[in-house]
Amino acid sequence: MNQFFLRGPTFFERSNFLSLQIHKKIEVCIYHKYFLINTPTIEFYLNTIKSSQGMSSKGNKSLHRCIFCNSLSHVEANCNSNMKSRRQMLTDIGMNFMFEDILPNFKSFPLNELRFIASRYEVFQKIPNKRDMRTCISGYFGRECEVEYLYSPIPTTLTKTRIIKEFVNRWTIYENVRNNHNHRKPEDEDCPICMDCMSTSIWNPCKMNWDMVAAKSSDVPGALFPNNIRTACGHTFCGGCWELHIRANSKIEYHDNRFHEEPTGRMIVACPMCRHQMHYVR
Repeated sequence: MNQFFLRGPTFFERSNFLSLQIHKKIEVCIYHKYFLINTPTIEFYLNTIKSSQGMSSKGNKSLHRCIFCNSLSHVEANCNSNMKSRRQMLTDIGMNFMFEDILPNFKSFPLNELRFIASRYEVFQKIPNKRDMRTCISGYFGRECEVEYLYSPIPTTLTKTRIIKEFVNRWTIYENVRNNHNHRKPEDEDCPICMDCMSTSIWNPCKMNWDMVAAKSSDVPGALFPNNIRTACGHTFCGGCWELHIRANSKIEYHDNRFHEEPTGRMIVACPMCRHQMHYVR
């Protein structure tokens, strides 16, 4: 064992007594006397003092490490690490796991990756605001406190077990939203003439519901009805087919006068499905 005799005044200049506080709990008292000290023990105490004071051997530097990649050069808010080429995958999990029918096996992830997923979940949950989520309480959530719980971030300082428990709890509360997103999408509406898709449903993440949007518009130049139309008899047609239909089958409406025919200014067209007559003005 590497040991040597050390005289106090020689090693600690002009010090009769030195009290080294380590984390304010352990005191190592070195007296002005002959005594035996192990070299590794001295190095351990000196390194511990530097760490407790937030000092490094190169100068005054903070020892706060990034909780995602364990780097000393930045904090987690500025982390651009690729997480061993898994950053995109972890981002996708954090943004999409609430809509997965089967919960990912979070126990297989290390703690730093779970913390990163928790930070991405916070971004995901801020997409719908609280007002929109409260309007969905009757359809999706049982109580308002569940909305507050879902909207609250997951602390990244939790242990691995606690973080996994937070994921599971939030995923369970989100069941009704997940079922609507995955299994209750309205069917696309097709034009009965050309059989092309006229409108499709797109998930609205802010309202957490399906919005019907037009998937096809009229490609006929100067079309009077450029978008999908619904007739008075309840049939729906795409703008292109309806435009071609009225151009080929419209008739001018006249006043009911047996002595002379005077146009009323309106056009008559029949529904191609049920032949119900309708009027429109050019």
